[in-house]
Amino acid sequence: MENGKVLAVNSMARIEHVEIDSADLNQGFEKFARHLQQNGLPWPQLLASAFTAEKTRIMMTCDSETLDALLRTLERSKDLRKQRETLSSVSLTCFGGISSDLPYKAVQILQRHGIIADKYVLSSHSVSFFVPVESREAAVMALHSLI
Repeated sequence: MENGKVLAVNSMARIEHVEIDSADLNQGFEKFARHLQQNGLPWPQLLASAFTAEKTRIMMTCDSETLDALLRTLERSKDLRKQRETLSSVSLTCFGGISSDLPYKAVQILQRHGIIADKYVLSSHSVSFFVPVESREAAVMALHSLI
């Protein structure tokens, strides 16, 4: 487990961030759920969330058509807005990766290819890097060297 073996490299082309004015994380999710329901939108795949300074931030993905529809509805909302530029994700599915230097090795490989990740998220079986959309394919190719 300590060595970290990469099993696959996966990516998601489009990751969006929504910011919601809220008193806490629970209220932020309630407002988001209500917005989806009122606009007849399905739930996207939620990747991460955070709450600071009376703002809930949700990072999500799904098909482009649904994301486009969601972003259009945000233009009419006073409490919800697109937070930042669109990113892509590149993920390493791994065995024992988070208990090793695998995340560091991956950052070094990306850096050698001129790719700077905006953030990364670790789970028990994956390391996900969030990169500029235009860097996604190059990041996938570069990280394949770890397999």
